[in-house]
Amino acid sequence: MAILPIVTHPHPVLRKKAKPVQKINASIRKLIDDMTETMYAAPGVGLAAPQVGVSKRIIVVDAQDGSGLFQVINPEIVAAEDFGVMGTEGCLSIPGLVGDVPRYRKVRVTGLNRDGHRIWIDAEGWLARIFQHEIDHLDGILYIDKATNIREVKEEEEEAAEAGEAEEAGEAGESRAAGRTEAAQAGAGASPTGAGAAGTSLEAEAGGGE
Repeated sequence: MAILPIVTHPHPVLRKKAKPVQKINASIRKLIDDMTETMYAAPGVGLAAPQVGVSKRIIVVDAQDGSGLFQVINPEIVAAEDFGVMGTEGCLSIPGLVGDVPRYRKVRVTGLNRDGHRIWIDAEGWLARIFQHEIDHLDGILYIDKATNIREVKEEEEEAAEAGEAEEAGEAGESRAAGRTEAAQAGAGASPTGAGAAGTSLEAEAGGGE
């Protein structure tokens, strides 16, 4: 595995719609492994292939909350619920800035794993925010396109965010989080297989993200 350079805004690859992966082979698996190592080294909680200069629909996510590592090829959001939850986000490709972004509280994501098997992930809170942020990257959308109150972060705020620290404030959907993360909102749950889908109520269709 290798740590890849992370491209930064305004690099044009960040504004391209990434192409679906047609065939999962050794080079795709190596890219996934390199992206994973790069995400952890940054440190971050999510990374999309365009952020390392590769315009393919691949993301890696680890909310570092016990939900585990997700490596998803051709991910898409097929259902979502409760739009409008505000949270502070930053991006490894836009260092030094954060902004407040509205997201869905719950999402259902599907895609392929590294072996080409279909997976389903039910996520909420912080984990759902990360998936929305990363899938936006695949469509050439950056968090700054949706954010309000974009601002510089202080050094101590960045350090806190790099550790993945965040808070979610109440049912009203107001949340606050410190600094630079790929997505930040506390409280997450996911099922890497279809089993966890039963019993959830994801009513609002949101094919492919916001």
